[in-house]
Amino acid sequence: MSRILQGATAGSSSDAAAFNARRQSTISQAYTQSEYSESEFGDQDNGWDDWEDEDGMAAADPKCLFCTEIFPSAREVFDHCTKTHGFDFLRARHQLGLDFYQSIRLINYLRKQAQDKPVEAEQTSSFVLEGKEAFLADDQYLRPVIEDDSLLFAFEDLEIEDQGDYSQEETEILMPQGDAKRMHRSSWEDVEATTDLEAKLLKQLQQAEERLFSVEVQLQNTEQQFQEYRSRVKASFFDTLEDSTARSTVSHAEDDEPNKVVVPQDEGNYYFNSYAHSDIHQQMLNDRVRTEGYRDFIYENKDIFKGKTVLDVGCGTGILSMFAARAGAAKVLSVDNSDIIDKARKNIVENGLEDVITLYRGKIEEIKLPCKVDIIISEWMGYFLLYEAMLDSVLVARDRFLAPGGILAPSQTRILFTATNDESFVNDSIDYWNDVYGFKMSTMKENVLREAVVDFVSPESIVTNTVTIKDLPHQTITVAGLDFVSDFELVMKHDDHISAFVGYFDTWFTRDGQDVGLDVGISKEELKKEKMNGFTTGPVYTRSEETHWKQTMFVLEKPIELKKGDKVKGTFYCDKNHMNPRALDLRIVYEVVRLAGDGAEEKADLVFFLR
Repeated sequence: MSRILQGATAGSSSDAAAFNARRQSTISQAYTQSEYSESEFGDQDNGWDDWEDEDGMAAADPKCLFCTEIFPSAREVFDHCTKTHGFDFLRARHQLGLDFYQSIRLINYLRKQAQDKPVEAEQTSSFVLEGKEAFLADDQYLRPVIEDDSLLFAFEDLEIEDQGDYSQEETEILMPQGDAKRMHRSSWEDVEATTDLEAKLLKQLQQAEERLFSVEVQLQNTEQQFQEYRSRVKASFFDTLEDSTARSTVSHAEDDEPNKVVVPQDEGNYYFNSYAHSDIHQQMLNDRVRTEGYRDFIYENKDIFKGKTVLDVGCGTGILSMFAARAGAAKVLSVDNSDIIDKARKNIVENGLEDVITLYRGKIEEIKLPCKVDIIISEWMGYFLLYEAMLDSVLVARDRFLAPGGILAPSQTRILFTATNDESFVNDSIDYWNDVYGFKMSTMKENVLREAVVDFVSPESIVTNTVTIKDLPHQTITVAGLDFVSDFELVMKHDDHISAFVGYFDTWFTRDGQDVGLDVGISKEELKKEKMNGFTTGPVYTRSEETHWKQTMFVLEKPIELKKGDKVKGTFYCDKNHMNPRALDLRIVYEVVRLAGDGAEEKADLVFFLR
């Protein structure tokens, strides 16, 4: 991030020279192209545009940093702060060498203190700044506390006014692009002084011209700094909120095609950046059920891959792409929007498959590919299947790039629902807060009770039947169909209790993309009989069959005591979170139906989230 001009006072020539050197170095840094540009924000930048009027001046009179007084100019504000509250902002900034962003943080910190503790702030008669305060590095204070706060850019102009003399021997200025630029030839250079007074006046005029030139450069620097600050605050605070709720409309197969699809956007590329590191890919590759499930389908069905064009959505390390290439695919198009694609490229070259596999960096919703494809492979599944919302992108890829008669691998997934008597989750998640080193912390239970728990459940702890609450045929399901409401009915196998509901998913690979019937199970025997491939993420008996997806638990604060044959009937709701569409909002509404027909009516409406 660029630095700004440090303050300087009139002094010796060595001080001035040092200031000039620092100034020139800083200007060249400050004009480094910002990561964002004005055009990226479009009409949604209205709040920022209001900071300036048509003349480029502040839209509102500046307010004191400590009290409620308002002044006609920033100069008067800082003078007031010095005389009344014992804090000389400009002097402190110069003496401590605070850069532009530290100065912004300082202003917003003082604004926040005045907002939270107005009486104490107004009575401040002395404020000491050491330059080591934590808030000077805390980015939360880059966000303006007061809308249209003109002090956030005015302090730079005031410091320029106070900088005094510069070295008069140096008339060559280093411009932002890195070029050394001399001042335009002064009209006073040809004037010859005939008296000492004329010489003195002439020197003052020349100095004034040099200072004016320097100030113009520095004003450009200040403007650039402030534009970068605006962009940084937007990126850090406002764009995150806007992007997380935004949906982007993209074309299906061709740019001029009228059909559109809405897909969730990533806030600040956080999702993609999280997949840039090797450790998360090692975790997934070490999941033998997952990786070998894909490998076995591809290698056992080489006849449907031979000579075909394959699209790998979210290719990661490139493992699925290389499986497809080894199975005889004529062409593999591998797409990922994470930095991991750079390593994938090297993996592919290392294995001599660069003639078959072509990699593309970008979002599948936006990228252009050279042709339609016969097969789309993707490992998109998240916790509780739909967490992270990557299936949305796969469905966009299907609608944009899959040729008629093409298939998806996997071709179908199914979310299943059951219940467990395992109370370890209650003990670990809820009862823990009853006694923390001898102290009660019941308030800590609030979010814990709402947060779905991802962990392993033993098969022995399952006390009810298992039902399907969402079936997802990938060939036909739409993005809109991924939010769902489903009724369920769980029946107790024996006298016991329910301490948590459990969700997980099964995955099928079919040769023709046809739907898998609800009567078809996921056991190895059934898969072999149906000539399919697949795997489950449900509770299993052996460690080697566990997956990194584990199971998702919805823990109850109080267990439900039930007899054999008693039922829990209800409705399950699953929706993308409106602030972050990669997260899930989940709701379980249920009632207990007892065979004996006795006991008080038992109903509940529980809300959970998966972040």
